[in-house]
Amino acid sequence: MNKRECMVGWALLLSVSAAVAGDDKEFRIGIEGHGRTEAADVGLPVYAGATPFQQNDGDKAAVTLGAWAGRFGLRVDALKFRTPAAPERVAGFYAKAMARYGEVLDCRDAAARLKPPKDSDRLHCENEPKAGDFEYRVGSARAFRVVSVKRDGEGTRFEMARIELKV
Repeated sequence: MNKRECMVGWALLLSVSAAVAGDDKEFRIGIEGHGRTEAADVGLPVYAGATPFQQNDGDKAAVTLGAWAGRFGLRVDALKFRTPAAPERVAGFYAKAMARYGEVLDCRDAAARLKPPKDSDRLHCENEPKAGDFEYRVGSARAFRVVSVKRDGEGTRFEMARIELKV
């Protein structure tokens, strides 16, 4: 297998178990990564007519990354697409699709960017999208979905992800 094949078809899953001193419990650490991510992994539909998008040769249109140690961990499932549809149509589609998971935050709204108290699990937006762009989030601070929609020439580029933090 050459270097390019390794990069294109990369998949790594490592898991280690160790007994905690004087205890029967196992402590697991691991890392996972692959490019076989599907819309079902994110829990959102793909906009009709959209095609996977890669910015350049080394880029992936789909990726899953995960790392964990004991009960702490992070998992990200992400997909990128392009469609000839207008950004407003794509954004509207995803605002509706995400609503099944709860109240959808529109990151263009200043209230969505208010940082919650430190011990809160309330979701908020980190930044305001650029003019003409859209970003929606739904869920909690530890388990959420995000969709970003941007104009791309005559069409639209959009990304969707599901992010889970275990602490």
